[in-house]
Amino acid sequence: MKLNPAHAIFDGNMFVQLRGLLDPITPPAGLRILDMSIGEPQQPPAKLLIESVARHNDEWQFYPKATGSQRYTAAVEGYIARRWPEAAGLADASQIIPVPGTREPLHFLGHLVHGSKPNAAALVTNPFYHAWRAGALASGGETIWLNSGANHNFLPDLEAISAADLDRACILYLCSPTNPQGSVMDMDYLVAALRLARKHDFLLVMDECYADIWRGNPPIGLMQAAAFVAKTDGISGDADPLANMVALNSLSKRSGAAGLRAGFMVGDRQVVAQYLKLVGNGGSLVPSPLLAVAADLYNDDAHVAEIRAYYDENFALVEKHLGIAPPAGGFFLWLKVDDDIGFVKRLMGEQAVRAVPGSFMGLASEDGNPGAGYVRLALVHDSHSTDEALARVAKIYKRHA
Repeated sequence: MKLNPAHAIFDGNMFVQLRGLLDPITPPAGLRILDMSIGEPQQPPAKLLIESVARHNDEWQFYPKATGSQRYTAAVEGYIARRWPEAAGLADASQIIPVPGTREPLHFLGHLVHGSKPNAAALVTNPFYHAWRAGALASGGETIWLNSGANHNFLPDLEAISAADLDRACILYLCSPTNPQGSVMDMDYLVAALRLARKHDFLLVMDECYADIWRGNPPIGLMQAAAFVAKTDGISGDADPLANMVALNSLSKRSGAAGLRAGFMVGDRQVVAQYLKLVGNGGSLVPSPLLAVAADLYNDDAHVAEIRAYYDENFALVEKHLGIAPPAGGFFLWLKVDDDIGFVKRLMGEQAVRAVPGSFMGLASEDGNPGAGYVRLALVHDSHSTDEALARVAKIYKRHA
């Protein structure tokens, strides 16, 4: 039976490539394998999460509602007001909806813009999270990769995108703090991105999965940028202050609750309404009991501070073993090396540590693969395991970086 040939691009998933690279390698006997390849929180669940799951254990018999609940929406509104005070009240309740994590909506949003422009293009940050690529494919347009290298603080150079490509763009995927580098977009950058989306009439999708995992100062968010633009440029009549944009947030990293599969989308009134139709006919909805748990988590910031402290301790170990300052956000170390694939093979073969070659996270272009020469290490384990893993990494790094 013939299936969609376009889906062949998923055969190059970075974890499929990683298994092919590392499975033939036998690690040294006597060393336990330390896996730093997967960005999955390993910190034990917060007490609040455990207690909330036990407390909200009814309503399983009911179908979930795509729009969520009043309590959940109020919790998200409160979170936005605390996290980005300038954006308080910018979105009405109809513009905030629950999502089952960020992966599915990142993909589905591509379907919403399919057929919206002739000769359409999807603009995707490179290196990339696989759901951005899936969304670009769903858009039906040509994917234009926006390289994010050290020469531009690991952010796409928006000024380098041609006017012609902006005119045919139907969707742009950005992420801040970035995955995998941990860079943070400032207000000027976010405002410029939003103004481009409105000038050229495309959908700006901001993946803010790591918005609450930071060092130093909390990262600016797209909602703040929208508030700034509304105040600076003004809003006429019933114009939507969130036009041409959506921001996606998740409890996976913020609350260390990747298994909960809960987060929210906030944005353009028209986009949110259309998205509700899409998921209402073929999408996943967050079960009501889990939505109640998610509301508890969004109402609380204390457990998030504890999670940040957990990652701060791990990044202090990076400075101890490798002498490298931590990134502004996220929980990945984007380690510069000479040969990323060779480095990762040596890590496994000599030190029993799994990591991801940066070149597996990016695609080659005329300017090269922006992930080449970097290794991604997920600092998600407890400090003892992280200390041991980084000590092993240092043995290879100091000889082969």
